[in-house]
Amino acid sequence: MNKKYSIPAFSIVEVMVSMAITAIIIGLIFGIFSIVSEQILLFKEQNQYTADFNRLSYSISKAIFESEKMQLQENSLYFQTYDGKTLIYNQQDDFLIRKAAQFTDTFQLQFQQIRLDTVYNPSKSKVFQKLELQLEANKQPYTLQFYKPVYANAIINFSAP
Repeated sequence: MNKKYSIPAFSIVEVMVSMAITAIIIGLIFGIFSIVSEQILLFKEQNQYTADFNRLSYSISKAIFESEKMQLQENSLYFQTYDGKTLIYNQQDDFLIRKAAQFTDTFQLQFQQIRLDTVYNPSKSKVFQKLELQLEANKQPYTLQFYKPVYANAIINFSAP
């Protein structure tokens, strides 16, 4: 009754070789993953200023288009929309904060100056509010200029006591 049962299995040497090969493959995959993720982070950091610059330009253009009034007080730029909501851009030392009813957004750009002025066309038949932002991105100075037409009814309402 002494029967030997043999179960097909790997020898210890075969298991060690397969584990060594698996360790080498996993190490290579981890190394490649580390290099790729590092490059993605560098790419993100390099394009952060460009992304913030584009988002800011779009956001302010949209705010100007959708606003009835635009005012500059101290370090804050206020937009009063046609539906009565207020949108605030608050200037800090190293960034600009956009506060809206639904959310708050941060633009990691350094602003030197925010200026709001009124300009006219040569015949003085049209009036515009000119918003000028002087900022620094990637250690280069930039100037953004936005124009909002001012209509006669706004001038009458603005100058009324």
